[in-house]
Order: sequence, then C-alpha cells, then structure tokens
Amino acid sequence: MRSGASLSHVSQYNENAVIHALRALGPTSQTDIAAHTGLSVPAVSSIVRNLRQEGYLTELRTESVGRGRPRVIVDIVASANYAIGLHIDPAIMSAALLDLRGQVVAANTSVSIDPNDPSGSLDEAATLIEGLVAGSGIDRERLLGACAAVPGPLDDATGSLIDTVWLPSWTGVNIGGALTHRLGTPVPVIKDTHAAVTGEVWVRGGDALDSTMVFVYLGIGTGIGLAMRGEAIRGAWGNAGEIGRMLVALGDDDKHGMDNDPFHLVQEAHERGILPATAPSRWELHQQEAQLRELCRIATDGDAGAAAILRAAGERLAEMVVMVVEVFDADTVVYGGPNWEHLQPFYEAPAVAALARPSARGPHPVQVLPTVMGTAVGAIGAACFVLDERFAPRLGRR
Repeated sequence: MRSGASLSHVSQYNENAVIHALRALGPTSQTDIAAHTGLSVPAVSSIVRNLRQEGYLTELRTESVGRGRPRVIVDIVASANYAIGLHIDPAIMSAALLDLRGQVVAANTSVSIDPNDPSGSLDEAATLIEGLVAGSGIDRERLLGACAAVPGPLDDATGSLIDTVWLPSWTGVNIGGALTHRLGTPVPVIKDTHAAVTGEVWVRGGDALDSTMVFVYLGIGTGIGLAMRGEAIRGAWGNAGEIGRMLVALGDDDKHGMDNDPFHLVQEAHERGILPATAPSRWELHQQEAQLRELCRIATDGDAGAAAILRAAGERLAEMVVMVVEVFDADTVVYGGPNWEHLQPFYEAPAVAALARPSARGPHPVQVLPTVMGTAVGAIGAACFVLDERFAPRLGRR
C-alpha cells in the first residue's frame, strides 16, 4: 500500500535527503548538496542550519571560489547518534555499537549461546548489549535503539524463527519481544543476510547508495542479501534471499547440493582423506568452523584435493550468483561473512570469471568486492538497520 505523507514527514524526508547526500558525497558544500538532492540552495541552507542546531552536522571549513562568497564545507557529526546491533549465530553471539557513520565504537562476543536454551541465551544477549553500552561511555540519550539479526527463515510479524535447521529449539520463540522486555526498548528482528546488505550499503556509502547489490553471506550457512538502488529488499515476509533450493539444483545430486555450507565441505574433505581425525557432526559448529579453516589452510599450502573441493564450491556458488545478478540486473556483488576471509582465495576468482561471460545485460560490468565490514557483518548490519530506518530518505512509512 502506498501511503501519503504529512508535512512533517516531508520535512523529515528532506532532512534525511541532505544527510543521505553527505553520505554519498562526503564533506561538501550546500551547493553540491542542492545539486545532488534536487532541492534549492535556500532550502538546503535552511535544512543545514536546522541540522547543525540539532547536532547532526558541523562546519569543517570554508573554501574560496573566486569572487563569490566562500563555500562552507559541512559534514555529518558521527557522535550525533548511535545504534546497537546483535547477531545471534548458532555458534556465537556478537554485538556492535555503531556511530552515525556506521563506524564501530565498541564490539563484543559471547559463546554462551545454547541451541536448547533460548531464554538463557537471550538473557546473555541482553547482558552483552548492556555491557557494551555501559563500557563505551556514550550518552545514552543519543542511542537510537537496537536490532537483532538471526539466521532465517523468519516470521517477520512476530520476530521468531520458523523451523530453522540451525536452532531448532528456538522455533516460535519471540526473540524481538524477549529482547524488548529485557532491554526496555523495541528490538526489531531481521534476517542476517538482510542485515549484511543493509550494513554494506550504509558503511560503504558513496556509490553504494545507488547500487543494485547482491551480498553473498558465508557463515554456518550460505545466503543472499539484496538491495535495489541502495535500499535493502526485505521481501513480503522478511525472507528475501533464501537460496537453499537453488544450491540444491546446482549440485550434482540431492546429497551434494549444499556443499557450500562448512558442514558439507568438511565432510567431503574427510571422505577423501584430506582432513585427519573425526568429522564433526552437524551440531558441532565450533569444530566445523575450525576444520573449515584447516581445510582452507591445507589448500592454500598446495594440497590439490583440498583446493579442488573449495574451487568446486566457489564455482557452484558463482553460477548461483550469476543467476541472481541477471534476475535483479545488479551492478555490484559483495562477498562477506564470518568465513569469507578463509574462502576468498577460492571463491573470488570464479565469481569474477562467471560474471565476465557474455550476458543478456550487455556490456555493463559487475563489480565483485569484499565486504568493508570485516567478519562481524551480522551485528554491524543489524545496527545499520536502526540507522537506516531513521535516516534513509523514504516517504510513506507505515
């Protein structure tokens, strides 16, 4: 449903459009902001004055431009607002406190997550967040709120997981309500892939604010985050980017369709005698992560069998990425997630090669980039969701 906008919403939209312009352009003048937003220079001048009074913008310097009045260069005040992001991963919980620019002010993790005890784990999550805020020394009045990112699939209406393979005992648990009760502030819940692409656009800024982006998330599972013209796509029920069936279809058979998950990569390495000792079970997540890193190390050191497993997974994933790029006519592909730094040598080149092939999109190139968020893409992205909801220029929010 398309909603109308009151005058107050229009005013908020224009203020956000100015902030959005500064995120795209960097420190700049009111004249450049006017050209970027389509607003008049007097309108921008009034908005900038209001935003300075509210503490969101600051004057950096003046620049002489000949005989005319010197241009005043303005920029965003990073400390004007903060946001908290929480990522509930089956193996670890991470939290990040971000400033308005999307830069990490403080971060922490906890391995005290119990797949069979959601209540106790959510107590630990609330403690993790409270400790992060208290230790940072920020002004709590400047804290906009918090958001939690979780592995899908997600019931968007209740903020609970739906029959997830990774946290089966959490199915139906109202994560958002539980954290809201514990923290005393509303905590929306989104998919970790949605968080990742939201964070990538916010932190990267610049041209990313207008890009159509595919974010390839590599963690315990493999997922996709999507953004059109810089706006993350959540989907009708909050589950955009589910690609499990695509990976099955691209596999050799039903058994090996999901070889891109660490569990299956490690299992195959054990079947081929590449990894020693005992293969971890599906629920031994920390062992899976450790053995995936060992597999990558062995492959990097020259083991042909290990490299073949990882290259095959990278090529299969690249074919899936090409399909998504074609469907959305994307111009940017970003790889990231907790396992990206280990898998990059084997996944990046196949993606670049696959996207360079002749395509229905014609001569338009597609960038393949590593994330700018490091490994904590879920927590950083969740915090960026809070910032995006408040500061992205959109009308007609319900």
